[in-house]
Amino acid sequence: MAEILFQDILAKKDIAKEGWQVASAGCWALPDMAATQKAQKAMEEKGLDLTMHASQAVTQKLLDNFHLVLCMEKAHITFIQKHFPAFKDRVFLLSEMIEENYEIEDPVGRSLEDYQITADHLLSIMEAGFSKIKSLSC
Repeated sequence: MAEILFQDILAKKDIAKEGWQVASAGCWALPDMAATQKAQKAMEEKGLDLTMHASQAVTQKLLDNFHLVLCMEKAHITFIQKHFPAFKDRVFLLSEMIEENYEIEDPVGRSLEDYQITADHLLSIMEAGFSKIKSLSC
């Protein structure tokens, strides 16, 4: 959800074509899994289409394309710093973009309302923290 929400922010700011790359990956993700039906529904309610999403795992090749890695949980940061130490200074909790330091739980296995709440929370952080995201991405 974070990937498509951020892509939408870029499109609305009309800067999507300024060389931004946005991708979602999981530390323990199985490849080519579709987004859950509830994630798709939560995004559909925001006018966004998540039906073509396919999961991918974090890899060196993927990370080499990015200046910034934003994580939802501290375990994700630990994983990336351990397995990809060259990125230790480029990985942050998403909440740090708004000068906070907390984890955002994955709503998987929970209700549609939990997905909607998480989506709204992600969107709020990315909008409020956009300037910091932009400055760290350069």
